[in-house]
Amino acid sequence: MTRSYVSTARALLFFSAAVVILLASGCASPSYVWYQGGKDRAAFAKDNLECEEESALYAKHLDKRGDKEVISARMKECMGLRGYVKVLEQDVPQGMEKF
Repeated sequence: MTRSYVSTARALLFFSAAVVILLASGCASPSYVWYQGGKDRAAFAKDNLECEEESALYAKHLDKRGDKEVISARMKECMGLRGYVKVLEQDVPQGMEKF
């Protein structure tokens, strides 16, 4: 093997590793959670289940059964009406429950 070939192979390997690292870090999306001060996990579970059921039924009545965008929008609206907000996990005040 020539010295030029080894240098080129190393450079290509380094470049490939850098691309993989950049792509992996770009794919890490921020983590969102539901939050409402004063609610415990049991109350959240009840509200969440009721909103999931309502959202699925809403989509069904619109003839959009299984449409994730419709269900997600209705879920956000339902949870909002119950006092929850969807925030970045890091924005939840320390010591407070996040769901």
